[in-house]
Amino acid sequence: MHLKFDPSVVMYLVIIDKLLAKRADLLKVRPSEKFFDMIREQVVAHVAEGAEPPKEIASAIMNIADDIISHREVTLKAGDYIALMSYAKANKLL
Repeated sequence: MHLKFDPSVVMYLVIIDKLLAKRADLLKVRPSEKFFDMIREQVVAHVAEGAEPPKEIASAIMNIADDIISHREVTLKAGDYIALMSYAKANKLL
């Protein structure tokens, strides 16, 4: 199988990487303690009480709970973070 690479895509990725390297400080985000409290409440309710998380954040909460139960470091994917922040803002939890 022969793979062809589009040079414009490769160049685009190089430019973005160089721009991000210069402005890495823009990527550092520290969510508020209220945000973590909301997540903690949802995870505890799901794990300890068997409560179903709201459907908008169910996947994120279950991923976090799975990491905790498996004794892994909790890793929050970008999509999960966006879903959690959107849910928190929509419900005025932040």
